[in-house]
Amino acid sequence: MITNGNSRKDFIEKRDALFKNPTVETAKKYWEDSGFKQDWVRPDVPLAAVHKARLQWLEATDEMINESMEWLFVNGYENTWQGAPPLTPEQRDSDRIAIGKPPLRGS
Repeated sequence: MITNGNSRKDFIEKRDALFKNPTVETAKKYWEDSGFKQDWVRPDVPLAAVHKARLQWLEATDEMINESMEWLFVNGYENTWQGAPPLTPEQRDSDRIAIGKPPLRGS
């Protein structure tokens, strides 16, 4: 969702920066800046959502996938996003190739 007059480029830059370095603070600020200000059931819910979304991101490196899977497991969250299973490095690379991007395997 693009809000507050932000361009698609701005949205992608902010999302990518968050996905590359997710923390509870940056995740909460991202969601609040996007108009989702609320009392979360748990303070780490915004970060859990970021980790789940990152597992569907075609730019996620193998290390990022492993980091998100581990974080979700350790913190008691499932690793699916709205019913979609997380991408494996193999599936991510297959999807990247299908849209003309080089694979990231081993990154």
